[in-house]
Amino acid sequence: MYRKHRVIIALLAIFALIMVDHLHSPTFAFNSGQGNARTSLNQLDVGACAPCGAPCPSSRD
Repeated sequence: MYRKHRVIIALLAIFALIMVDHLHSPTFAFNSGQGNARTSLNQLDVGACAPCGAPCPSSRD
């Protein structure tokens, strides 16, 4: 049988695990100002024209 306090404890434990994972993610580190974290935001092609990494129209075949 489910007890209210056990369900609340289980949900809090799951929430704590999610928060630990979130706070240790590279994306969170990048967004909090630690620019040396490896994310897709700083791995884009430096020669790209668009922020998404798309090539320049003049370089397309």
